[in-house]
Amino acid sequence: MDYLTFFKLDDDPFRLTPDPEYFFPSQEHNEILNSLNYAIEQKEGFSLVIGQPGTGKTTILRILIDHWKDRAEIALVMTPRLQPEEFLQAVLEDLNIKLGGRSKNEMLKAFRDILITHAATGKRIMIVVDEAQNMPDETIEELRLLSNLETEKEKLLQIILMGQPELQKKLNAAHLKQLDQRITIRAVLRPLTRSETSDYINFRLIKAGKGTIVFDEESRKKIYDMSKGIPRVINLVASRALMAAFVSGSASVSRDHVKYAIEHLAGEHNVPWRRYVPFVRYGIAAVIVAVAVIVGLYRFSGTTFSKNTPAAGPQARSVQAKEPATASGHLQEKAGAPVGVPGLSGNMPPEAALPKPDTVRYVTISAGSANMRGAPSVTSAKVAWATKGATFAVLESKTDSTGRTWYRVQYPSEKPCWISEKLVTEKQ
Repeated sequence: MDYLTFFKLDDDPFRLTPDPEYFFPSQEHNEILNSLNYAIEQKEGFSLVIGQPGTGKTTILRILIDHWKDRAEIALVMTPRLQPEEFLQAVLEDLNIKLGGRSKNEMLKAFRDILITHAATGKRIMIVVDEAQNMPDETIEELRLLSNLETEKEKLLQIILMGQPELQKKLNAAHLKQLDQRITIRAVLRPLTRSETSDYINFRLIKAGKGTIVFDEESRKKIYDMSKGIPRVINLVASRALMAAFVSGSASVSRDHVKYAIEHLAGEHNVPWRRYVPFVRYGIAAVIVAVAVIVGLYRFSGTTFSKNTPAAGPQARSVQAKEPATASGHLQEKAGAPVGVPGLSGNMPPEAALPKPDTVRYVTISAGSANMRGAPSVTSAKVAWATKGATFAVLESKTDSTGRTWYRVQYPSEKPCWISEKLVTEKQ
């Protein structure tokens, strides 16, 4: 079962691709989109949109292009690290203007003729530059010269620059002042507010089919505190938290799931001492519960205990047994948790299945990805899979008829999970 099926979702709600269907119409996003449409409609010339990485500039760009694609010829430059003549050639090719090996002067003349022809029919010509902060100064100046192609009455070319905050710093330079003065529409795309972040999460879940998943209030606050309202970071944290909830078999994303997601994204789960903290905590809790149960039974029955009665015995030792360092090592496993989550494997099985502390062996996936099978054979059915770097405790090992060793590993599945020695490295 994959996580979409588990949560009854039709689509991945927090994927990172800038999909216009998942465009969240916050007040600021809508205002910027309306401003750009106005600038194109009124032939305003230069427009500038500044925003931090991940705030949604590219998504706005795609919606804008989709809106004008039937009424305008659009040159979209996604790799602006081009010298002036290379930039001009890229623009002309994107506008389907074939000029072969003509000189720059001939290219400019042909470009002007095209602009005049389209202006007569009311069709716009737009040059859109994404990540414009990467443009060389000479190319920015070339863009300014292209904007000089106009008639006495109107601009023949609309130019939209989208970039990160350093673009504005670049345009503030004295030698680029002429271009900066020609910008008539300026917009700054800021991160979402706390309430907008909560609405954003709801919006994307609804778009994906809503399903059964719920992000509680504390988890939403934690996501905002981590992301500072930047949509791309919201998606990263929410997606990983969703996976954490899936692995633990929970239909609700809690603050702990988000905390796990943040630590995983920050790489903190690789700090050696951190991986043992949750199990020490669980071990202490288990001992306290066991003692409480024993005391309760003692008071209820009125009997005394033998001096040889073990306190928490095997259970306490099992809970505190050394656990492999895995991406989900500090999430407590629940019965019936789903399997097959890439990069989220190696959760705790029922305590009875754990190897004894003095015989613990571990294997780590060394291949890019690895299939786990229901029996120690290459012909056995695949029951799960894991990605490179995931670590598992070994429950038993067997050698098949070809001499290949197979390991049955600790995995949150009702079926046995066997993995070939060729896909792992073994650690004690």
